Amino acid sequence: MKIVIDTGVIGLAQLFETARTGIYRVISSLSQELLACDDLDLSYTSLSSLQVNQLTDLYFAERNYGTRAFPNSVLEKIFISLAGCSREVVQENISAKILSRLYRMSLTRRIGKQVDIFHSQYSALPEFPGAGRPVRMMTIYDIIPLMHPEYFADGFVEEFRPIVESFSPVNDFLFTISECTKNDVCSYFNMDPERIFVTPLAASPELYYPVSDKNTINDVKKQFDIPDGRYFLTLATVEKRKNLETSIRCFREIIKEPGCEDLSFVLVGTRGWKVQELLDEIDNDPELQNRVVFTGFVPDQYLSAIYSGATGFLYPSLYEGFGLPPLEAMQCGVPVITSNTSSLPEVVGNAGALVNPHDIDQICQVMLNLLNDREVRNKYVTKGLQRAAKFSWKHCAAQTMAGYQKAWDGR
Repeated sequence: MKIVIDTGVIGLAQLFETARTGIYRVISSLSQELLACDDLDLSYTSLSSLQVNQLTDLYFAERNYGTRAFPNSVLEKIFISLAGCSREVVQENISAKILSRLYRMSLTRRIGKQVDIFHSQYSALPEFPGAGRPVRMMTIYDIIPLMHPEYFADGFVEEFRPIVESFSPVNDFLFTISECTKNDVCSYFNMDPERIFVTPLAASPELYYPVSDKNTINDVKKQFDIPDGRYFLTLATVEKRKNLETSIRCFREIIKEPGCEDLSFVLVGTRGWKVQELLDEIDNDPELQNRVVFTGFVPDQYLSAIYSGATGFLYPSLYEGFGLPPLEAMQCGVPVITSNTSSLPEVVGNAGALVNPHDIDQICQVMLNLLNDREVRNKYVTKGLQRAAKFSWKHCAAQTMAGYQKAWDGR
């Protein structure tokens, strides 16, 4: 089987810092694991703009995977040379758009003729000329915008729908990242579950690991204006679905307790949508102003120290397709408090505290237990490390390759 994976999100993330989300981390990690398999006839490509495509190529070339690119034709190389490339300036002029469109048309046509399996890891599946080749596969991380559009900014669902609805439930095959998302897709699209393969994600051990050096943790805390003392941590895009209103309400209750004078709440992540009212509330509340810290985007190299310095990781999300941050936290040796809904129990199991995301009293009690009972905290640290060790990109890649074979056999 000759397989091509679309990795355009990687190039997009080199151009826009805000694109360096969980999906970017997934695609970059899994792609490199797949490309490292010498016995797999697999190449990468990008069906985005020429600028994004070239940034994708640079990313893989810098990691010694440049030879695994699906080769360009002479005509496509001409389009690339005419377009030029920049890591800093977005190319939005009409000539760049025309060249990108011509490039995609040529590349898509050739993939359709030369490839057995085409796997889009995020973007809409292209239409290939002819019938029966290649087998089209797509990764669906979640369909939350279709199920709960109220969680998202105006216009987002309209942008999301053409991507997720580009597959045929009858003719194409899917990967999902949890059994929860698989069940959602089967139900929403009335799709045969035999055409969907579950490939749980992982947290990179190079990025997420326990940091025991207190000086390192303190230096990173100072860099991101995190106060001295203990803190609960959340890592997420600041958006309604993450249920930050509940997290803040719980924190407000906890700091009233004796012995919590040093406690802070730290939120790592970029600003999303439908949260301005919450941000205004924090800014105007003298009890919270200096104790709730929004760091914004934090580069990879500092994440383990921020995770490791936390007393607990608080993540009462309303809905997740998988939930990477709790896994990352467990891998850093941090006790996790997260929701008992959607996919999160699949990730955390009994290694963290699973709570009703709407039950303020329950969440507050678990937070107090972590603050006041070292034995409870140590139990979650140990269990979390053991649980996180069950997830790996090597295992995810192996399940992905098994999915390729099943799709090919069942075409």
